[in-house]
Amino acid sequence: MTEDFNLYPLHVFRLVARSGSASRAAQELHISQPAVSAQLRALEQRLGEPLFERTPRGMLLTRTGEVVLEHTNRLFALYHELPTLADTVRGQVRGEVTVAASSTPAAYCVPELLRRFQDQYPEAHPTLIVGDSAEVLRWLHEYRVPLGVVGEMVIDKDLHRQEIGADELRLVTAASDELHRVREIKDIHLHNRTLFLRERGSSTRAGAEELLGNLMNLFGRVVDVSSAEAIKQAVAAGLGVAVLSSWATSLEEKAGLLRPVRDKRLRQRRRFYLVRRQDRILTGSAAALWECLMTCHPDRKKQVRP
Repeated sequence: MTEDFNLYPLHVFRLVARSGSASRAAQELHISQPAVSAQLRALEQRLGEPLFERTPRGMLLTRTGEVVLEHTNRLFALYHELPTLADTVRGQVRGEVTVAASSTPAAYCVPELLRRFQDQYPEAHPTLIVGDSAEVLRWLHEYRVPLGVVGEMVIDKDLHRQEIGADELRLVTAASDELHRVREIKDIHLHNRTLFLRERGSSTRAGAEELLGNLMNLFGRVVDVSSAEAIKQAVAAGLGVAVLSSWATSLEEKAGLLRPVRDKRLRQRRRFYLVRRQDRILTGSAAALWECLMTCHPDRKKQVRP
């Protein structure tokens, strides 16, 4: 039954599921939309169940489609690991390995750790891709990457995590703003001020909301900005305040542009985690990278902190 099962329809199905559109999948595959539809029909006939519900909002997976997608993602993850299996048997570590990281560790933590890994395994070639924490977790769930690095968020029980570093989230102001000198910030200090926050889905945003709590309601306005660099520039210019990582503001603090507030209630340690799927067996470079990053403990916090 399996000898004539072509993987190409599954590849097409996976792209349609990811984009929610047959036309977008066709563009990515460089084929016509009718050709994509024909591949989907053949797969649905083979499986005996509809995989998508066609709606005005796009193509939504049926329950059967969700199950098939889970197995398809796992199948292609195994398929892409095939070239490294012989190296693994021989005890060699080489080839490509991808790790996804949220923006803060991707900028200030992960590159140094990957450099150490490559020093240890010069024939391995790590690639870093960046998204917000929610995206990184989704990529892990979809088997698109074997490893991820995220800040403190709700992590599903089917993911395994290991702490690899920590920073401090703090409310920061321009160096010229007297607010940073206040030992106990009160409600009146926040009225009519602008608070800049990272976008929803980032662990910095989640950490800021937890740190500020009800104080967020006291600001004159709250502005979402997807770039930490843009937020730093706005705060340094005196346009508002923000909750940012100690890693992200290190250089600006040394240059005398930004200052964290003195009020210790508005400063909070945050952990970062190396994450993988519980049910995904790591092989080759991915397994070596996981072990390498794990062995940074217990001194890793000092090593990766700028």
